[in-house]
Amino acid sequence: MKRIILFITVLVFACQELSANHITGGEMYYTYRGLSGTDHIYRVTLKLFRDHFSSGAQLDGSAAIAVFDRVTGATIAVYSVPKTNEIQLQLTSPGPCITNPPVVHYDIGFYEVDIVVPASSNGYLVSYQRCCRINGINNLGGATGVGATYTAEIPANNIVTSGPINNSAKFIGADTVIVCAGYPFTYSFAAADPDATDQLSYTFCRAYTGGTSTAPAPNPPSPPPYGTVPYGSPTFTSSAPMGNTVSINSTTGLITGTAPAAGIYVVTVCVSEIRDGVVIAVQRKDLQIKVGDCNPLKAQLNPMPTTCDGYRVNFSNGVTNPPGTEFVWIFGDPVTGINDTSFSATPFHDYSAAGDFTVKLKVSLAGGACADSATFVVKVYPGFRPGFRVEGGCYQNPFRFTDTTTTDFGVVDTWSWNFGDETTLADTSHLQNPQWTFSTAGTKTAQLTVTNSKGCISTFPVTFEVLDRPPLNLAFRDTLICINDNLLLNASGTGVFSWSPLVNISNANTAT
Repeated sequence: MKRIILFITVLVFACQELSANHITGGEMYYTYRGLSGTDHIYRVTLKLFRDHFSSGAQLDGSAAIAVFDRVTGATIAVYSVPKTNEIQLQLTSPGPCITNPPVVHYDIGFYEVDIVVPASSNGYLVSYQRCCRINGINNLGGATGVGATYTAEIPANNIVTSGPINNSAKFIGADTVIVCAGYPFTYSFAAADPDATDQLSYTFCRAYTGGTSTAPAPNPPSPPPYGTVPYGSPTFTSSAPMGNTVSINSTTGLITGTAPAAGIYVVTVCVSEIRDGVVIAVQRKDLQIKVGDCNPLKAQLNPMPTTCDGYRVNFSNGVTNPPGTEFVWIFGDPVTGINDTSFSATPFHDYSAAGDFTVKLKVSLAGGACADSATFVVKVYPGFRPGFRVEGGCYQNPFRFTDTTTTDFGVVDTWSWNFGDETTLADTSHLQNPQWTFSTAGTKTAQLTVTNSKGCISTFPVTFEVLDRPPLNLAFRDTLICINDNLLLNASGTGVFSWSPLVNISNANTAT
């Protein structure tokens, strides 16, 4: 019986998890409706986002929305608010310049209620809580089952007398956007405030936690203060939810930067309503932005080394663009006439002279749509001829390495030798003409990496023999002679000669 109860408990818990992981963002805003006696009326709207393709729960038929004292957290009222509308929002046309875009398709639920409260010296905080955010959110460090809280602030009357007579700022930026990993992007969190005298200021801010897997839709919601989602610091924080390459303009609410790796990122923006120079309320929008591994049209010319062995240079774009991309290359060598331009994806150009040339690439779709361009400098300085010679005989005696490199442009300025001595890692030198003593005999391959002042670099190898004894060649064979006859004995080689036995031999320490 205990096993059955345990199984049922685990199954119920798993079902709660499955049904809860669906929230992709939300916000709350209100409009001022006037007075009811001495009380103020606010039409509060809760807007919830759900990933249309989530396997989690559908949007709830009603939402528990509570009003709290903004300072003490005391509960003022709790409302059970029916869903008044649900729409689908899908980005169907990401534009012709992007291929393989991430799917952006939301179910959006609206919950509206009129809240009637008196003016307050503390102001009010309106809250809704739900679990859970979708799993696999990149900037939450792999955390799962993370809830959410969405709020709106009603101003107090002790900061500015007119505080309670307020329409909240309402975010008006598009709820759908394509963001491509590793590429620049912009996304607007701009808001509008019907109160024309109020000024707005934007910042990244904390995303709140909320309901749990065991209590996914708290009724009533918990009072403030609220906890912060577990950002995957130090890379991601509440003030850098997409990393340090993405920032927000405090005046316009425009997010700009270079997108992080493909995935899903919680981004929360706070907009402060400023009246008579003081902040009277802060409204929030919490949205999970999809970053896709898409392919926007791009021109990217990666630096290349100096061309040193001829005047021909091969070119290619540094990224792969979709089929149908058109290319226009200008090689920066106008004296070559029509050959200074190419429409090939991977062209080459034979330069007319040595020098530095500015190359430009423009990529676009048919008719010049979605154009992007890039430039870089190619250096053409042929006539760089690396080389060296080796002189030496036996191991345990110095070998001499002599640089023979020549260059037609600039001067040879660095040398990096590796002598090919397998017994040590110290067989290196940066001298122009070094020496090295090998501790073993055998076949060796030395390498010289050499550069010049124009940026040329090349590695030149030479294979040679290190002997265990001096080489010796004899120009005679067994010979029969008569007593008192003379015979010239010829030998050749390097080193010191010593003939034996020393019987009737002249010049015993020479080659002849």
